[in-house]
Amino acid sequence: MPDEPGATPKPLPDAAFVVLALLAEGESYGYEIQKRVHDRGFRFWTNLQRSSIYNALALLEKERLVSARMRSGAGPARKTYRITRRGAERLRRDGLRHLTEPDHPRSEIDLGVYALPFLPRPEAAQAFEQGLRHLRGREAFLKERLAWCTARGLTIPALAFERPLLALQAEITWLERVAAEYRAGAEANPKDWTRYVYRDPPAG
Repeated sequence: MPDEPGATPKPLPDAAFVVLALLAEGESYGYEIQKRVHDRGFRFWTNLQRSSIYNALALLEKERLVSARMRSGAGPARKTYRITRRGAERLRRDGLRHLTEPDHPRSEIDLGVYALPFLPRPEAAQAFEQGLRHLRGREAFLKERLAWCTARGLTIPALAFERPLLALQAEITWLERVAAEYRAGAEANPKDWTRYVYRDPPAG
């Protein structure tokens, strides 16, 4: 349902935001959008499956952020989408929000650490090493992509790889330290949380 007049619209879901940004480049249709999502590696950063792309298009059309029309060509007619003025304004608003109010970072490692006191120590130590190998593989991929983009002067794509690379390298450094301390016999006490005092995080 379109937003009520005067109401501040809720941020678009990630899939809808990405699709809207792609349509800001020009009119397109579902399969072409899917191909761009794949070719640009958007699935590496956010959950964008085939069904979510079409669901995003339906949402954007329902909220009048895009308009649709049937376009004839060499093959069957295709339903193509174009960003509207309302959509361009929403893209501006949500894009600025993503820059000014980034979400709190979350990682599956946090869940594993929470369960650490209840895991067999040899298996947990092995899991740390496997996790590090996994992260280093991702690090190598990001380094290669960043270097590829930089060598070709692709500034925005390079930034898209640089930020997650730096964040990943910090995570690897942290996990290396934790794994070393755990191997050295650091205690994982489930009662630690009973002494924790809750504090509200910053708003937003």
